[in-house]
Amino acid sequence: MSATRRDLVLGLLAAVAPSDADGVSRLLGYERRLEAAYAGALARDAIEPDLGRRLLGHEREHVRGLEQALDDLGRRAPRATAPAPTVGIDFGSRSRFAASALKLERETVDAYTDVLTRFRDDHLVQPLGSIMACGAQHEVALRHALGANLL
Repeated sequence: MSATRRDLVLGLLAAVAPSDADGVSRLLGYERRLEAAYAGALARDAIEPDLGRRLLGHEREHVRGLEQALDDLGRRAPRATAPAPTVGIDFGSRSRFAASALKLERETVDAYTDVLTRFRDDHLVQPLGSIMACGAQHEVALRHALGANLL
């Protein structure tokens, strides 16, 4: 392949690949859903209060960090989320909420894995990886709340 063709192919791939800012925006949507879920669970007594406050605090930090990352990437954080942040979250009991939250935490960690495999901005990889690791710790805490195997 000539240099010109190679440059054209690389340019086309870059044009269709999601940007780092697109990936961070996607992750922000997940983190906002988790933030809303934990706030809703606390308001409805659907989570043990100490655990709920700790997880909510983490999610608020994640949201702030991702909003800052978007700012660093020259993009404003989106204001609205779709679907509504608590759609699909079961607040009917503590165990049903924990199962819903565990599923959402797993989806969020999977999204981080997907985004980070294509991420190009080296200075954001470590903070995003830290948030992802925290989400995995949340999974363990929720498994514990369910009385399930921790791993």
